[in-house]
Amino acid sequence: MTSIIKTVSAATLLIAPMMASVRSAPAQASGATPQYRAYCEAKYRTGALKGVKPRWSFGYNSRTKRMECREADSMGFNTSVKGRTFWINLNELCHFTTGRADFHWHGEGRVACGRNDHR
Repeated sequence: MTSIIKTVSAATLLIAPMMASVRSAPAQASGATPQYRAYCEAKYRTGALKGVKPRWSFGYNSRTKRMECREADSMGFNTSVKGRTFWINLNELCHFTTGRADFHWHGEGRVACGRNDHR
């Protein structure tokens, strides 16, 4: 009985530090999350009607395989104005977000700024 207790306590002493290190480090994706909306608004929301224009959004275009800034359609004096769409330069986006132009993909439509640390 005493040898079983010694074996269990020795195993616990060996395994406990490994479990603590695994538990304390949560799994995170490498790189910083880009600030798409702020980038789109800073780059494309300009002109005299800057505060009146609809907000910019962003999205992944699966047909062209590119990230895009999208302006919503707007209504004027009995007219409808079609929103504009621009491709996002990912190097410029990451430079706007982090100050460095490095980026990498985490899958279709998921970009992260910085080096890819998963290699």
